[in-house]
Amino acid sequence: MNDGSAPAEPRSPREIESDIEHLRRRLDRSLAELDRRRHELTDVKLQMRKHPVAFIGAGAVLVLMLGGVGYAVYRSRKRQELPAKAKRLRIAIGRAVDAPEKVARGEPPVWEKIAAAVGTTIAVSLTKKLIDRAWNRP
Repeated sequence: MNDGSAPAEPRSPREIESDIEHLRRRLDRSLAELDRRRHELTDVKLQMRKHPVAFIGAGAVLVLMLGGVGYAVYRSRKRQELPAKAKRLRIAIGRAVDAPEKVARGEPPVWEKIAAAVGTTIAVSLTKKLIDRAWNRP
């Protein structure tokens, strides 16, 4: 290679061809290695043999998540049954009788009104800007 300090020597076509062939062999080996690694990474059975703890952990997390979802569905259906609703209503009425001031509060404090107004203004402004950007796209 020429680093700019000395004039380049003319190379024979055989030398250039030899260099090209050498580079092709290196590239072929690199591509073969990449292909081998890709096959190895996508082989689930091999990965299970190499990393059994990770697969056991992932399986346990999956089972726990599915169990949690199943339990949530079970509980939501149980809450919809009449006896459960009646019990919750009885408890709510008892609380209302014990502390009627907690059932419904009166006027919200001033700071809460100000925070709501500011939040609404910001939300409306951002929404308008997003709509304008989406509408005026080229």
